[in-house]
Amino acid sequence: MDIDLLNEFVTLTKCLNYSKAAEQLYISQSVLSRHIQSLETRLGVELLARSKHSVSLTPIGEIFAADAEKIIGMYEKAIEHVQMSKDGSLGTFELTTSYALSSLFIYEFLPEFNRKYPDIKVNIHIQEVGVNTKKEIEDQVTDMAILMDWAENSSPIIDHEPFFRNSFYAFIPEGHPLYHHDSVTVHELSGLPMVYLSGPENQCSTAYFQKLFEKHHAVYNPCIAASGTEDIFLKILTEHSVSILSETVFRFTPSKIRPIKISDVDAYINTNLIWNKENTNPCIRVFAREFDIFARAYNKKNSKRS
Repeated sequence: MDIDLLNEFVTLTKCLNYSKAAEQLYISQSVLSRHIQSLETRLGVELLARSKHSVSLTPIGEIFAADAEKIIGMYEKAIEHVQMSKDGSLGTFELTTSYALSSLFIYEFLPEFNRKYPDIKVNIHIQEVGVNTKKEIEDQVTDMAILMDWAENSSPIIDHEPFFRNSFYAFIPEGHPLYHHDSVTVHELSGLPMVYLSGPENQCSTAYFQKLFEKHHAVYNPCIAASGTEDIFLKILTEHSVSILSETVFRFTPSKIRPIKISDVDAYINTNLIWNKENTNPCIRVFAREFDIFARAYNKKNSKRS
């Protein structure tokens, strides 16, 4: 049934006057009358009781008017949803981030994003992110990820939005010769037994540190494997060894371990928002745009502090 025909009928029921209804609809009174009669013929019922001077709804007409109004509302809502989905302001997408980055992202960015785009549902997956995460982005298992980008620009189909630069710190146990240093250099860390994250998903970070040390004619010595951040801290203390981590883990650091900044200018890793260029989910464009605004403001605020 033509939605315009329903709209004409509902408009007439609001004013119960053919002349006024026709004026509101920008059609002639005779055309409106013909359309309403056609509607009644199709339904096989009388919707309106007519007299010389008035028109009123029949009992069946009252029921149909209520239903027709609901149908029009649903139709208009459906059109609105299509338009919102098209421009990315309605929909769902999957986002992966790490434990270390989740609190910053969830508490500082997401509430404002949800307020601005209440019709976009963000499903957040918090896990240790690494090589597998980029594969999930490429395969569109997840739509976007926020991660320390150990292999930036490694895939031609992955795009990224820089979030912030993570400085590297040497995490030194109490009693270690470097414990009271204000800062350290890559060269000072050369050859020291290092605790590192094991597993194939962390191979990129190991390779990153090896290249960094080679640039400074130093030796990166990853010889103590750990399964996660807590295990890294445990190994630092029990093995009296060192690990290189970023500032994102400061709040988890035990009191007997001191993070000391590595002063070399290239001792950092970028945290990026990444996504697949070929992913057609329109919410990605909206999220990336808003994230860029947030990242710029975040970095400006933190640069003033430092």
